[in-house]
Amino acid sequence: MFIELLLQMIYIFFPILFYYSLLRHYPRLKRYHSILIGIICGISIWLCMTFPITFLTGGLLDVRSVPWFASFLYGNFTVGTILTVLMIAYRLTLGGMGFYVVLLAYVLSYILIFVFFKNYLQFSFRKKIQSTCLFIVVHSFLIVLFIQLIFPALLDEMIWFYLFNIGLHLVMMWVVVYMIETFRENDYLHMEMQKSEKLYIIGQMAASVAHEIRNPMTVVSGFMQILSRSDELPAKHKEHISIMTNELERAQMIINDYLTLAKPQVDKAEKIDLCKEMELISQTLSSYALMNGVELRFEGQDGQSLTTYGSREKLQQVLINMIKNAIEASPAHGEVTISLSKAREWVYIRIIDKGVGLSEDQLAQIGTPFYSTKEKGTGLGLTVSFSIIRSMNGTIEVTSKKGAGTTFTIRLPAHS
Repeated sequence: MFIELLLQMIYIFFPILFYYSLLRHYPRLKRYHSILIGIICGISIWLCMTFPITFLTGGLLDVRSVPWFASFLYGNFTVGTILTVLMIAYRLTLGGMGFYVVLLAYVLSYILIFVFFKNYLQFSFRKKIQSTCLFIVVHSFLIVLFIQLIFPALLDEMIWFYLFNIGLHLVMMWVVVYMIETFRENDYLHMEMQKSEKLYIIGQMAASVAHEIRNPMTVVSGFMQILSRSDELPAKHKEHISIMTNELERAQMIINDYLTLAKPQVDKAEKIDLCKEMELISQTLSSYALMNGVELRFEGQDGQSLTTYGSREKLQQVLINMIKNAIEASPAHGEVTISLSKAREWVYIRIIDKGVGLSEDQLAQIGTPFYSTKEKGTGLGLTVSFSIIRSMNGTIEVTSKKGAGTTFTIRLPAHS
């Protein structure tokens, strides 16, 4: 029995370790992540069902529910559904009197997963552990309940067997979630480190070059203003000077972005009333939204003070940049929603558009230097925004789906 129990653990842990330790590092395989998760979970399910633990009382036990549940959480619902059908079909071929128990328990559990775990990857680490462990206990209890209903005589004879089954599933589920989330956290920290290195390089370059470029540009801009006021200059040439002046101003904005990257820290920190700031920014950008045929909506929390601590000017720069991006990404007669909320010690600003959305590859590169989805974008606006929010001890999370829009969530420390 002990060897069979150890093998059940190996059937589950080894494929997960193999994938997250080796296969996930290959860039070409990232796009097939859900399929690969389905394959390794399918292998674990097949091995667990084929080589179960045999008890002296005649009972058979396996932990197929753990990889089955993980296929929904870390793959997707399509992968989990396919594995559910294959698993039930394989259970039918194995025979035995417990088929209908399995069928009823897994169908009902499938519905629970669909209802409660749609946004599982957005849960906090603590909530992931708690919700998965609670579900696996409920799932195991459903199996025992259906056994009691269909075979009432078995439960009294094998009560300790079923208690051991629930405990084993609970421990295995906890270990699997903890292990996968640790790998995912390491990936996230590695990506953040790479972003920080890129920002550092750009900052060093900006600090040494931007000031030297700005000085001659200021001189050129000054002479252009003098020429534009000259009465002897033809009107056509004045039009050319106006275009050149506009391009110089655009170049000046890019240099300012570089300088912000070089020095993202907050110079003047103060208490910021986010409700007032968001209302002001919404009014400021309402004409820009109207010009693009987009409705701009602001949803605050009435009667609740939402404040943070940082630089008002730089936070305005971040919000205006992100809201403008959301407006430009929205279709005609579309809608951009800005919402404010508070949870414990954090304040959340969400900017939601119903635009074309982003693919997984685009989503992975959002916020990296020089990456932009716009034709005339420099790729520095969002990079600067990420840098400013990070300097205010906050974070920016981006969720998107192709064809379903994008949501930017800014999380800042609440100031009491």
